[in-house]
Amino acid sequence: MAIQGTGIRYGPHLAAFSVGYVLFSYASVPGAVVDRFGVGYTAVGLLMSAALAAFVIVQPLGGRLVDGRETITILLTVVSANIALALVMDFTSSFSTLLALRGLWGLAGGLGVTVCATHISRVYEGPQATWHQGLNGGMFTGGGAVGFLVTPTLVGVTGWVGVHAAGAVVALPALLVLWIDRNRADRTRPDSKPTGTQQRSDGGETVSTLEILRSPVVLLAAACNFATLGAYVTLSTFVAAYFGDLGIAGPISAVALGIASLGRLGGGIAVLRPGLPDGRVIAGAATVGAASLFAVLVGDGLVLVVLPIVALAAVSLPFGAIFKTASTASSRDGTAVAFVVAVGNVAALSLPAITGHVRDATGEYTLAFVLIGALNLVAAVAGLAIARRN
Repeated sequence: MAIQGTGIRYGPHLAAFSVGYVLFSYASVPGAVVDRFGVGYTAVGLLMSAALAAFVIVQPLGGRLVDGRETITILLTVVSANIALALVMDFTSSFSTLLALRGLWGLAGGLGVTVCATHISRVYEGPQATWHQGLNGGMFTGGGAVGFLVTPTLVGVTGWVGVHAAGAVVALPALLVLWIDRNRADRTRPDSKPTGTQQRSDGGETVSTLEILRSPVVLLAAACNFATLGAYVTLSTFVAAYFGDLGIAGPISAVALGIASLGRLGGGIAVLRPGLPDGRVIAGAATVGAASLFAVLVGDGLVLVVLPIVALAAVSLPFGAIFKTASTASSRDGTAVAFVVAVGNVAALSLPAITGHVRDATGEYTLAFVLIGALNLVAAVAGLAIARRN
């Protein structure tokens, strides 16, 4: 499907970049959060949990909202909400208010993830769809990486203002290009017979939510996202602390998000090779991620530095293939994508907390690496199953 509009082609990527920026930016200045609001580091973590919990909560509504509607119109609303809330968050002096606003913002941010993935599946087909899904995932993490680099400088100048509000500036290009293409919204409706339509026994094309949740391909994609997204968020969360234990300092979190961005882009590029199915990309990447984590447990020296980075890149790589698989598995693409997003973010919420508990209880990450590695082995098997079905 040839799309000429800049907003239709690039609006989702610019929107993803702005959402990633606002989601991660505050985490680069935890001390500023503590000083401004008089809270501890547990509260700093709650700000991320509030946003990610909202990512999960919004998915049932988000899927139904996107099914059958123009994605560009919804994206305009999401970006507008992102801008408004990013500005408001920096002008509150109450931590409880900021926490509530982060949760409210998470509804828009979580909807943005679903809408972007659904939009891309309607605009592009085949390997190009997977490439753009990977690029979109890379823009989410890339926005976070830029936030980690820029925010400490802003805070050094302003003391606080700009932590979230700078994300509003970052979102303006997305708002502009989407607004320009608003009259092309009909081009972002689902096809009358999209790829992967599931036929009912009576010959119709509409499927119920329960049927979508029973779809083997959707369930397999959700399992893959649970393992790989959970691993990505956990490794990104603890990479600075992990390297700190090894005596390595520096902008490690920004580097980690940058590597994750490259990994997601790499996954999109991989499927441009003719004959390489999405399922095999998922299986191969998850296998490398699992093997790297298991090897850390028995390694020494430079291995302890290199392999966690390899694992982070590997678990980031299947992003595009997973969402392309989910979005083409059912005629209700929005609902399928929303379910996969929700399942992945359940892992993003729980696995970092489990890892933190393991670190506090044992003083090391061994059990957490075993858990994450085992989940990625499950994802590898699920990827092979997807390849056989497709």
